[in-house]
Amino acid sequence: MSEMEKTINQNEIVSEIIDEMGTIAANTKITGNITTKGHLAVAGAVIGDITSKGNVIVTGTVKGKISCSNLMLEGCNVQSEINTTECVIIKEKVNVMGKIFCKDITIMSNVVGDIVASGKVGLSKDATVKGNITASAIGVEVGAKIEGSLSIK
Repeated sequence: MSEMEKTINQNEIVSEIIDEMGTIAANTKITGNITTKGHLAVAGAVIGDITSKGNVIVTGTVKGKISCSNLMLEGCNVQSEINTTECVIIKEKVNVMGKIFCKDITIMSNVVGDIVASGKVGLSKDATVKGNITASAIGVEVGAKIEGSLSIK
């Protein structure tokens, strides 16, 4: 087996360069885990865990855990536990089901699951959260909906 075959197999895609941007194109489905030191854009579907030292942008579908530095979700469906070291931005037309652990988060769509932020949580007027929120600070625009408890620590 060559070195390349040892590094890349059907269940794991590995990239070694931090400055690169990998893309899962629309109409592409990946079944298996993705690990990268670079950034990743997901316009297609991923069924498996995503681990990135860089930033991740999702406009497609993810069913699996997402771990990264910063995460932006737009026009997508995500069934996942999310862990970021920095920021999560949930833009319009997004449905998230799963727990979210992050530093800061801005929500403009729908989240079903608990949110634990070591920093700030911001909810726009169009945000709906069905779950408990724990943060050091929270900002809520008029019109946002929360079904769950709030804990400011």
